[in-house]
Amino acid sequence: MEEKNLYQELSEKIMAPNSKIIPQLFRMLISEKEAEFLLALPATPAEIAQRFSIIEPEADKLLDQFFIKGLAFKSKKPEGVKYRLCRDLVQFHDATILWSGAQRSYFDLWQRFMEEEWPEYSGLVEKITTKPLSRIIPVNQAVSASSQVLAYENCVEIINATNRIAVTKCTCRLIAHKCDNPLENCLQIGRAADYSLERGTGREISKAEALKLIDEAEEKGLIHVTMNKSDNMNLICNCCACCCITIPVMIKYGRKLTDPSRFRAVIDDARCSSCGDCIERCFFSAISCQPTDDFEVVSIDEGKCMGCGLCQVVCDCEAISLIETRPKDFIPVM
Repeated sequence: MEEKNLYQELSEKIMAPNSKIIPQLFRMLISEKEAEFLLALPATPAEIAQRFSIIEPEADKLLDQFFIKGLAFKSKKPEGVKYRLCRDLVQFHDATILWSGAQRSYFDLWQRFMEEEWPEYSGLVEKITTKPLSRIIPVNQAVSASSQVLAYENCVEIINATNRIAVTKCTCRLIAHKCDNPLENCLQIGRAADYSLERGTGREISKAEALKLIDEAEEKGLIHVTMNKSDNMNLICNCCACCCITIPVMIKYGRKLTDPSRFRAVIDDARCSSCGDCIERCFFSAISCQPTDDFEVVSIDEGKCMGCGLCQVVCDCEAISLIETRPKDFIPVM
């Protein structure tokens, strides 16, 4: 089998069959022979050893290297530890970019993919997913007292409920480096923390450190994003509008890749000073200022508001709050 076909086949396995760049990324991580082993997954070390006529310790070492590089995931099965290939392109992106051995050239090729192929590919992702896989978590202090905030849409509750937290670098900012926002501020929670620490891609932090990181992200104007489900959230990303894998294509192309929170922002006109700070803070151009005969009126477009609450963080007049506008079952039960 020709080398290019091996890498193209791997690209097809992670649902990127027409990509010109993803096969090149695989080629930067593994040899042609290693690609053959990777294509044989899912399998245990014993199964790989038997199939390729090698000793089991050699197979075990090879599969562990795939795990460390982020190419394969492992789980305990009755027949032993079983390894599988990344299930899709996003998982391939998130796992391999954090590998400690990844070079700047690898990041740059990923960024080329983001600029040249991701805009079109993101449209395919939108079509094949019945509901976005991620959702926005609102700034907790922004929610009005009359609204009910569920435990899985509250950063503080998610952090306090877990037994282990690790922080990793933001894969999106690592490859794009378009802003000076904090690089090390992706929170891995529970099993995801275990995974990050085993691979050496994250460092363990306390709940107090995690809560401080959340506060700092809000002050920097970063949006909290987590898994779009009502249980077992395993991460909290803190996303910017320039480097993120989803937000820029949401803004530019209208892709529905991340769900809004169950809330939306409202303005108390009696308190609002029309300073405009909230307008600059909004990623989605949902806030505007309209002149009237006597003064300027700040208004929020309900259709554009994603319910992140970042506008409230910069409102010194305390004129902005979030109100509940979507039912509890808006968040999928998984």
